[in-house]
Amino acid sequence: MTEPPFLTEARAAYDLVAADYADLLRDELDGRPFDLAMLGAFAECVRETGGGRVADLGCGPGRVTAYLAGLGLECVGIDLSPEMVAVARRDHPWHPTSRVADLAVAAGFSERARLVKAAEPPEGSAQAYLLVRKNSSTP
Repeated sequence: MTEPPFLTEARAAYDLVAADYADLLRDELDGRPFDLAMLGAFAECVRETGGGRVADLGCGPGRVTAYLAGLGLECVGIDLSPEMVAVARRDHPWHPTSRVADLAVAAGFSERARLVKAAEPPEGSAQAYLLVRKNSSTP
């Protein structure tokens, strides 16, 4: 199967800026109380319903994956860009990461929350979070 051009272009663009992106946004979550509250509520929901592995799809440099792990969740980060995955592994070597988003569905994850926010500096584009959780009936 041939990859759609938009995926090839997105991968190339994120590969090109991965290190700079990570540097620019390294402490970005610190100034986002809404995002921190949303991630905290998600972590609480996971713990209250029995725990389990969660996946950060489109993890980029891994800052959200690391934050969720810091809240006590078992996390895996997945990204389309090999360079973003390399940065995530460099900055957070204790968190597993992969570059193929389809692995999440194949591994038995299901969507738990989705949030899209309006564009905000410094990124200037809409932000999206898709949080998934391992189905309890899947090994």
